[in-house]
Amino acid sequence: MTKRGRHRAPGRHARPKNRNVPLRSAIVAGAAVLLTGGITAANSSEKIPPYIDAVALASDSPETYDVRNLNLSTSVITEKVKLDYPTAATEDAKIADGKVIVKKSGKAGTANITYQVKFIAGVEVARIEISRVVTKEPVEEFVIRGTGAPAEIAKALAAAEANTGTKAGNKEYAKLFISQGYGWGDKEFACLETLWFRESNWNHKAKNPVTGAYGIPQSLPGNKMATFGDDWKSNPATQIKWGANYIEDRYNTPCEALDFFYARNWY
Repeated sequence: MTKRGRHRAPGRHARPKNRNVPLRSAIVAGAAVLLTGGITAANSSEKIPPYIDAVALASDSPETYDVRNLNLSTSVITEKVKLDYPTAATEDAKIADGKVIVKKSGKAGTANITYQVKFIAGVEVARIEISRVVTKEPVEEFVIRGTGAPAEIAKALAAAEANTGTKAGNKEYAKLFISQGYGWGDKEFACLETLWFRESNWNHKAKNPVTGAYGIPQSLPGNKMATFGDDWKSNPATQIKWGANYIEDRYNTPCEALDFFYARNWY
């Protein structure tokens, strides 16, 4: 009968003599090292040299390398790097969900970044940033993201466009359109209302007898509005779309266009 508590672990002489049994895998200097042999080698006295897997070194080559012959090196390098610009966004329920209006474009920056880079067999396996010098600060972008129901907004725009032809109807459509298309709110519409009142009193058939300027925005010549529709002579919506685009392209906002108008009596 076996006595309890008397069992001892084998002494040194009882331990396996082969201490070179390879592991299934090991990590050397940040790269994955695969050793051959596996279970078969574990049951054999033959010593198997270790190899490094080329795939672990991000190489497309199937060639393997003897770890003992690898060239391990570290270098310090500096690179000019592009810095992405941040984006600040506000939400607007008057604008359809999925629509993004850029109010101020962002600009990427640049920096000189110094890295400590490790190589195995000439292949980069790791890098650590140790310093950076920003040479050009990125410029933040400002956008408006719509959160409104697209179907409802489209329906409201269509209804407003159908009611154009009167001064009141023209204004109502313009207010909805510039909000949806450009993110211009009540303040900008107030400036637009004043500007086009001074130009045409919101009459889509208004024509300057001296210059020939035509329509609500007083396009000169009038046929420039044809870029937004062949019906530019009779359709207030076409004139409003062209006029809003003209203001955004040349003055950025209706209030800035109105300031220009006050200074020169034209815009």
